Amino acid sequence: MLVAFAIIHTLKLNNVTPQAHSINTTSTISEMQSQVQGSGSEQGGIDSSWVSQFISIVNQYRVSSKNETSKGLIQLPPLPILSSRNASPLQYCPWLSNFAYIRFEAMSQNPSISHYGFNEDFYEYLDQYQGFLSVGEEVLFPSGYTPSGFVQYMISNAPLHWGGLMDGDFAYYGYYIGYAPTYVIEGYCPVTEIPGPNINIPQYFQSQGCSVKLENMTWLVLELSNWCSGPITFTVSSTNSSLLSLPLLMGPNEYIYLPIQYNLATITNGTYVELNINVQASSQVKLFIFTPDQFNYFKNLNAQQAVNFTGPAYYYGGNSTSFNTTVMLNTAQLANDGYYLVISNILSGQFTSVTMNITITFKPTTPNIPTPPTSH
Repeated sequence: MLVAFAIIHTLKLNNVTPQAHSINTTSTISEMQSQVQGSGSEQGGIDSSWVSQFISIVNQYRVSSKNETSKGLIQLPPLPILSSRNASPLQYCPWLSNFAYIRFEAMSQNPSISHYGFNEDFYEYLDQYQGFLSVGEEVLFPSGYTPSGFVQYMISNAPLHWGGLMDGDFAYYGYYIGYAPTYVIEGYCPVTEIPGPNINIPQYFQSQGCSVKLENMTWLVLELSNWCSGPITFTVSSTNSSLLSLPLLMGPNEYIYLPIQYNLATITNGTYVELNINVQASSQVKLFIFTPDQFNYFKNLNAQQAVNFTGPAYYYGGNSTSFNTTVMLNTAQLANDGYYLVISNILSGQFTSVTMNITITFKPTTPNIPTPPTSH
């Protein structure tokens, strides 16, 4: 079986292709949240029941600590390096299944290229969410395996793919089952991992001394993500990471600043996000939110002017040793010039210790991706 894995920005891509052999199997679980597409006679035993049991086993590993088993669940062999500690169970997400169908349609048109067309599909349907959304893709060809058998196969032979399923950053999944040509290994081949997307699969095999043939197979396209719908809150990051260390010591009349810039979905110019500010200081400080022009004006002030400064500012929080407030920021401004959060020590002869917890709460619309047909 062949495995391909790569990470591009926040996009994680996996591909698994089978050896040229099969094992007869059946599935016993009879429920699943999504609709299965494709001709049942061509699915090779892979259907919604199979996927339901497969994800159930994956979730048992996700919530189990290393070398531990879950009481009342199936016995899990120990995983010395691959099992995630206390990752949340994957939950079903409808739009991820819609996206899986889009991806199957694209990839099956050109199976010679690993994860063909991923960037194009992502940017067409999900580009506006790229400020916070991570999407992982795994393409599996599990015909002939029971769900538990395929889990064990992945653990033994596809550690990068199994690692993707164990990734605690992902909380949701969707899937599509289709039937289309893919490259199948003939004879022995030492290759188990393809090191990235956009690789010419037959050429790569040839370079490794392996032989493949094009053959119709059942595809199971899994899409994983860190978000499905509703508000999302994430920690504000900064290239100046020392600002986020705890605690931060500020000298007399010093100030610290945190650039805030994110490309979040902008429905209209009036779309806003919540900037949640929690600041604790050992002595009184001033809190500002500036636009870039306002910040440039502020940083050119002399020490006395800065101590007495109250504006112009997008937001002025006053003097305090403790701030716990929410400020609405415009998403269009965030994506362009952004904002600056500034904390100023107003005392001329005293150091102050500052800790910060700055997050953004965003309420994006649910991705609008076409629903797949009932049959393929």
